[in-house]
Amino acid sequence: MYLEFFGISDKPFQITPDTRFLYLTPRHRDGLAHLLYGADEAGGFILLTGEVGTGKTMLCRSVLEQMPDHVNVALILNPRQSSKELIASICDELNIPYRRSTTSLKYLVDRLNLYLLKQHAQGKRTVLVVDEAQNLRAEVLEQIRLLTNLEVATQKLLQIILIGQPELQAILARPELRQLTQRITARFHLTPLSKEETAAYIRHRLQIVGFKGELFSKGAVQIVHQLSDGVPRLVNNICERSMMGAYGENVHRIDKNLVRKAAGEVLQPTERFQPMQWVAGGAIAAGTAALLLSIWGLLPSASQESYANAGPATTNVETLASQATIEDKSVTQKNEEVGAPAINISSTNNTETVASQQRPLAEELSSVKQGNKGFLNLINDSSLRTGNNKAFTTLFSYWGLTYPELNGETACERATAAELRCIFGKAGWDEIRRHNRPAVLEIINSAGERKQIVVLALRGNQVSLNIGGKVVTTATKSVDPFWYGNYLLLWRSPPAGSNVLKEGVIGKDVGWLRDQLDRIEGKAVSTGIKKKLSFDPTLKWRVMEFQRIRGLNVDGVAGRETMMEINSAVNDRSTPLLWRQSS
Repeated sequence: MYLEFFGISDKPFQITPDTRFLYLTPRHRDGLAHLLYGADEAGGFILLTGEVGTGKTMLCRSVLEQMPDHVNVALILNPRQSSKELIASICDELNIPYRRSTTSLKYLVDRLNLYLLKQHAQGKRTVLVVDEAQNLRAEVLEQIRLLTNLEVATQKLLQIILIGQPELQAILARPELRQLTQRITARFHLTPLSKEETAAYIRHRLQIVGFKGELFSKGAVQIVHQLSDGVPRLVNNICERSMMGAYGENVHRIDKNLVRKAAGEVLQPTERFQPMQWVAGGAIAAGTAALLLSIWGLLPSASQESYANAGPATTNVETLASQATIEDKSVTQKNEEVGAPAINISSTNNTETVASQQRPLAEELSSVKQGNKGFLNLINDSSLRTGNNKAFTTLFSYWGLTYPELNGETACERATAAELRCIFGKAGWDEIRRHNRPAVLEIINSAGERKQIVVLALRGNQVSLNIGGKVVTTATKSVDPFWYGNYLLLWRSPPAGSNVLKEGVIGKDVGWLRDQLDRIEGKAVSTGIKKKLSFDPTLKWRVMEFQRIRGLNVDGVAGRETMMEINSAVNDRSTPLLWRQSS
């Protein structure tokens, strides 16, 4: 669609493994050399690993195209097979005839061995390439090892190349696979592109399709690298969408703002930033990181939770309402319109208690520039501490908690220690407004640096933010170019920690639910949360009526959204809110 617009012959950033576009960094060149050399050598395993999207398959395709005529190749792209199915697939790749009805693994191995002996007698070599090898079962890996026992007196008959993601190395490190590991003769790991290599990679692909000049500005390339972390596949996705955006806006030069917009449309939240850095704030074991990433991958556009038992906050908090400022003007509001606790976190020592850092919010607000200009100045101020610990210290202080004093390695573990729950994921302003709790947002500033800021009030299209201890109020649209939807917030669940309350459930949290609805409806609290009560049809009707009034999904089930809305409606001042409704 945009080929004529840019004067090019083909799309330069397709994600298919077209070897015309192969760009060899020194690491990729070494990897290619390892594969080509290994393919013509006798015996053993060659191991090539790399993160998703770093170019393993492209490199593999290039190797296949450059194989000498005397080398036969069996390429396995789907390794999720049994041992018998895998050997049958190898026979299919090498055009080895066999009885399709056979159920004998030995028969198939014998047919393969006979083929290898004939090829050896003719001076030919055979190479088995297994892509996505991290998906191989342990018993299948053992069967592959046994294939290296097919040999003559002077050499092995089969060279095997395993290509996979980094977890393949962990799999091969298992004690039961030590015999296979000892037969690995060469290992190579592909890494993402550096900033300079990303720029050269983009130029290379554009030159292949005939583009002359610099389509992406220097700043745009920097943002591409920042958002992709140098992973070629993500670079392709961002650049492809950026070119579509430039075509749509009729511009022939792509700047960093266009790249940011494109990235927001094509990348998932777990691709735009490392949730381990954000949720953990420190080093985490690879297994834990992989687990959390897999959970996020299942629900890329929804919220995820880390559950904990609930309990009262230790400190009552005041609202922001009477002092929030909007666009350079001091506005006096009633407490019911905007609410969030106001605690100044300006100390450079994160271990100091929140209480020792408090001072009147009006004084704090008057010392900070408000509006869009103030927001831009703050997110680009390199002297402000806007990392994980600072943001989480601020967020937890709004719940009357001292973040550094809580037990746990991650923010969500510390929330658990404080009997709160943690929600993180991807959202827009509507969802943040609906959750109605202070939230940490991750933004990327004009220099491509990741910053963590805290939403402390949200009224209409105006948002109050704590940025490194400084408070500013600006329009939400001023934040949009720098925020790609990543957020984390806290909330308080029922005392017994129930995830869902619905008809037929019996427990103390059913009593809690009745108490809360009594308070909202202005009735005297009669049950008490210590009693184990049953969720009966009458309570279901009351929940449905509450959901209808509050604009929620009317199903009579008290899930997370309904519970959070109930907490907000009770107007418990120990729960910090972004805004409060009139009572």
